[in-house]
Amino acid sequence: MAAARHVVALLAQKPDAAIALPTGNTPIGLYRRLAELHEKGQFSCPLARFFNLDEFIGLSPEDPQSYGAFLWRHVFRPLGVNPARLRLLDGTAPDLPAECRRFDQAIAQAGGLDLAILGLGSNGHIAFNEPGSDWNAVTREVVLTEDTRRGQQSSFAREADVPRRALTMGLRTLREARAILLLISGSGKAEAIAAMLRSKPDRNWPITAILDHPRLVILADRALDPARAAGAPSAPSGRGGA
Repeated sequence: MAAARHVVALLAQKPDAAIALPTGNTPIGLYRRLAELHEKGQFSCPLARFFNLDEFIGLSPEDPQSYGAFLWRHVFRPLGVNPARLRLLDGTAPDLPAECRRFDQAIAQAGGLDLAILGLGSNGHIAFNEPGSDWNAVTREVVLTEDTRRGQQSSFAREADVPRRALTMGLRTLREARAILLLISGSGKAEAIAAMLRSKPDRNWPITAILDHPRLVILADRALDPARAAGAPSAPSGRGGA
């Protein structure tokens, strides 16, 4: 898988790279491939440092429905990552603004992000930066849109159980990452892809905040055919397909 090769190459070049990780269905293939390589003895990341992009408020990292628990199931445990190499947002912190400040300080102490791996929401969100987000924002509390909450419903017993608030890494932090890997898969993304392919800054589509990044790589499912889904002739120059 192209995404796995991208991560493996980065860590071969810089074993202690700081990487921000996404959750949800989109990165599952990447995580599965990295786990396979690790099991075969072809990949390890003992020095890498990992951060999560976001977390639901009210869910601790130990809650099975939290994003922290997701990453433990699909990434950290299969790869044998040392907990000391992790900094995960805590949605149950008693002082959420202080938790956000500490999180940003941890990223700064790591020298900034070497790679931010992102998925694309149907409304164009990246991490939990919803439409209208300030492009200069850092880690903070956000209110989730109903569109975003619907996209999370499969992970919860009832729609009412989906949290309405979350903590998210900000667009400024993502834009300051030395490299960005954007993964696109799943249905219902045509409008977001169309906004992306227009290549015009638009605060209504947070994905457009990263399009001018000098080291942005986009990998999309071939079956998705993002250019055709968006009514565009081709993907932006310098971008890739899975």
